[in-house]
Amino acid sequence: MSHQSSQTPPAWKGGNLAYGAGLTLKTAKKMLEAGEKEAEKQGVPMVIAIIDAGGNLLAFSRMDNALLASINIALDKAFTAVFGKLPTSFWGNMARGGGFAPMHIHERWITFQGGFPMISNGVLLGGLGVSGGTVEDLHVAKAALKAGDFSLDDVEV
Repeated sequence: MSHQSSQTPPAWKGGNLAYGAGLTLKTAKKMLEAGEKEAEKQGVPMVIAIIDAGGNLLAFSRMDNALLASINIALDKAFTAVFGKLPTSFWGNMARGGGFAPMHIHERWITFQGGFPMISNGVLLGGLGVSGGTVEDLHVAKAALKAGDFSLDDVEV
């Protein structure tokens, strides 16, 4: 996903992406299970966080021997995806392009891949944060989003 620093993301224009309710624990558990299965396939223990549209933790998984630093990173990736309405990688691209210093937005803001808004029928229902690897984060996120029937448009693996 490439963006020029002067281009306003469509999700920010005219309320194009509304926040909504309806994310269930049942869906979140299904996503965690799929994410864990993919992490095992990738051979990297992961931390997976799912938050609702208000930024509240709904479901969380820390696999055995996952990096302890990944706990807060996964939570913050999910937070950034919800509050920014965009994948976390967008912010890194914008910063590298001279757009602005994203770390000044909020102390929890993450600027690297692994955080995704959970979008269904044009409504943002929550955020997913995955941490523990590098490119493996994307594979795990894609599996989790797919299991929850959320948009995969921004997940490039």
